[in-house]
Amino acid sequence: MKGENIINTKSTLYLVATPIGNLKDFSRRGVEILNQVDIVLAESTKKTRILFDKFNIKNKISLFNDFSSKKKIDSLVKNILSGQNIALVSDAGTPLISDPGSELIKAVLKENIRVVPVPGPSSPISALIASGLSTEKFSFHGFLPKKEGALKSFLKEINLDSKTQIFFESPKRIKKTLLTFQQLIDYDRKIVIARELTKIYEEFYRGKISDLKKIIDEVPEIEKGELVLLLEGSKDKFLIDTHLERILFNELKPFLSLRQISKIISKISTKDSKEIYNIFKKK
Repeated sequence: MKGENIINTKSTLYLVATPIGNLKDFSRRGVEILNQVDIVLAESTKKTRILFDKFNIKNKISLFNDFSSKKKIDSLVKNILSGQNIALVSDAGTPLISDPGSELIKAVLKENIRVVPVPGPSSPISALIASGLSTEKFSFHGFLPKKEGALKSFLKEINLDSKTQIFFESPKRIKKTLLTFQQLIDYDRKIVIARELTKIYEEFYRGKISDLKKIIDEVPEIEKGELVLLLEGSKDKFLIDTHLERILFNELKPFLSLRQISKIISKISTKDSKEIYNIFKKK
């Protein structure tokens, strides 16, 4: 599928979103750019080749993943500076969202190379808009911690956050993870499990934490396919204003690190620990 030339400038890195399941979701612009750049970087050459065959894209594919060396990144930067246009795609969805590429972006921006996003499917956003949970404020965390201790600590940290929380989880760990949610999160909090988004067997399980036992026992399908979890934001948070945050910070400063203080204040604030850390790091 060759369209008119839509690449007008040299020395550009394109970040091209690809379908997360349904190939009909691929944008015409995305197809044209992948046809016209000098080379396409792919997390999996095998999966990207399937996409290329479907849309008759005739171009070179080069493997680029979490194991790509600094030497390869430096080489890619030199290629772009010499006049090449390069595109980056992930296995599925929007590049860099829990996928490789952040070090490459840092390297090209350091050289003032133009970076162009080519938007398209994103499973966290697709799950969020169909979840029925608040879309006004949300936090995306990528994959949940694998180890039980780390998972429990993480859930305790975000438990009082008023924003909708979004996670990825492996189908191999999903039942164990849901049991941990049930142990630590209030029973009346809403939770949504989105499975196989945009695919034939797409399903949403919407309920409360108290419903998880039933889902675990009666829905074996949750152990198959790709999953997105969404947790309703807490409604029980005691809100404090900036003045009180500052008082608490000053009282704790002689005894704890800024990172520790930020986590403590975030428990009783509308801000998350990162926001609080940034506010007080220059104090």
